Amino acid sequence: MTNRTRSLLFFLFFIGTSIAQPTKKMTNRDNYAWQFGASWLLTDDDGYELNPFSSSSFQSAPYPARVFVDKYIYNGWSTEGAIGYQKYDPTKMVNDSMGITGSMISTDFALKYSFYKQLGRGVLDPYLGSGLGMTLRTSDRRNTAKSFSPTANFTVGCTFWMSSKLGLQAQGTLKLGLTDLFKSSDYMQYSLGLTYRIEKTDGYKSNFDKSKYKISGHRTRIKVKKPKSES
Repeated sequence: MTNRTRSLLFFLFFIGTSIAQPTKKMTNRDNYAWQFGASWLLTDDDGYELNPFSSSSFQSAPYPARVFVDKYIYNGWSTEGAIGYQKYDPTKMVNDSMGITGSMISTDFALKYSFYKQLGRGVLDPYLGSGLGMTLRTSDRRNTAKSFSPTANFTVGCTFWMSSKLGLQAQGTLKLGLTDLFKSSDYMQYSLGLTYRIEKTDGYKSNFDKSKYKISGHRTRIKVKKPKSES
């Protein structure tokens, strides 16, 4: 990972976060209470060189290997907790080494901001996130990454809502290992899966007043003035 790449990633993230600050003009209309989901994972466990789409490094599994829960807070802000499991494929590259075996377990906690309201609460629901996590790798002497490493996480993602409750969520997360920053414990993780949204139970109070549009059932007599008779 070059210094230019690191600077660009941090710059884009903090610019996006500053734009996403909540304002008092927003309301809680059409927001949710909880989200639950499960995703398939692609993991690029190579902290020495950031190549986001290197097929030779992608670790994957045929089943959903990540589950998450998201709690809505206010004005587009939410918190998310997630846990993922990834088994190493010895035919894939891990930190410039082949033949790595074992597995990786990751837990994450993030603060997220959604741009759903700004886009009119339609199909697209893009978001940014950041937080902390922990990664546990089974020991393999050929793997130069730390067996246990806390991480700083930076996420970009988007949910495509197929209905009012069910969505397809795709995201990418840069995880920086805090035990050896910008070295072998860094990795990229991508996920694609389904999320289910539970709507808020307290509801949204509309400003629509039925009394303004109520039609009275009483008949109203129309008085017609009689013409004055000529004298």
